[in-house]
Amino acid sequence: DLGPHRRGGQRQTALVCAGLARRGQEVRLAALGGSPLLHEVTELVREIPTLSVVAIRTGTEASPRVLLGLRHAVRAFRPDVVYAGDARGHGALVFSGASRHVPLVVHRRVVFAPGRDPFSRMKYRVADRFWAVSGAVVSALVHAGVPQDRIRIVPDGLPPEAFRASAPPPGPPFRLVHVGAFDGQKGQALVVDVVARLVSRGKDISDVTALFLGDGPEISLVKGAAAHAGVLSRCIFAGSVADVADRLAASHLLLLPSRSEGAPLALVEAMAAGCPVLAHDVGGAGEMVEGGEAGRLVPDLDPARWETAVTALLESPGERARLIEAGRRAAEPRRIERTVALIESELIDVIAKSGREE
Repeated sequence: DLGPHRRGGQRQTALVCAGLARRGQEVRLAALGGSPLLHEVTELVREIPTLSVVAIRTGTEASPRVLLGLRHAVRAFRPDVVYAGDARGHGALVFSGASRHVPLVVHRRVVFAPGRDPFSRMKYRVADRFWAVSGAVVSALVHAGVPQDRIRIVPDGLPPEAFRASAPPPGPPFRLVHVGAFDGQKGQALVVDVVARLVSRGKDISDVTALFLGDGPEISLVKGAAAHAGVLSRCIFAGSVADVADRLAASHLLLLPSRSEGAPLALVEAMAAGCPVLAHDVGGAGEMVEGGEAGRLVPDLDPARWETAVTALLESPGERARLIEAGRRAAEPRRIERTVALIESELIDVIAKSGREE
């Protein structure tokens, strides 16, 4: 996994590596030197004897130093199977030749179509199996030409500490929350717009704040939008924090107006923590909330429509309570223990069908 930041995919890679190693498998993670992922898994190596790490020099998925480093790491470890947790890792495993004599599994978490250039087509042609985090991702892969018999749905999972059983917070004041990177795709500016619209009403519903969990290159733009709208004092930018579940449990409603989503784990995190969710009906979001039964969906990114949807939920504690219970039931199967067991079974199957013994 060559992701340079600690985002959802990298968090999953760390959990999967640790989970497989704890089940007795010998696991080695190749990650960028100095990356949060490498640091996190290095800390786990001290307590898990079958887990190890190797640092890959920073660069693009096609840079010579990355390719040579990854090729050497794979040759030294002699794995039975190689796994790409992100798109950079996928490309590097293919371009380095590290996956030439060993089966390759790729985890896909986004719904946008793979590139059409010759290198991208080669990447997606040589993988032995793709794991999609949702049905929406399966559809995107099939549309891009990946044979459906090479695709399995393998959802992401949450660690035990993500699940909370605390009572919902009273209100007002109402606390909205957003979880996601500030990358221009997660819709934080729309959340700011909603807060400004609610404040302008001058009623109980106007006593509202928004907590933003995450970081990224566009955070200053969102702060500027909040200042321009006159609600900067009502927006808390907490950055990347360790106590996400506690903060979700203390919030009245998660808003996720993303432009694109494969399977937004933030929705499952909120549901597991007992926070009702409101999401843009895009990609795999509908699957996460069971078509609207375990969370509310908004069909587009029209701010007025989002204001109406937020108002309806904040004014209905009974509906929020129903969504909390339905959300907890929907989140319960998405525990990391189940994900790791499924991944182990899938890897063994890939190895067996490649003609190698596990």
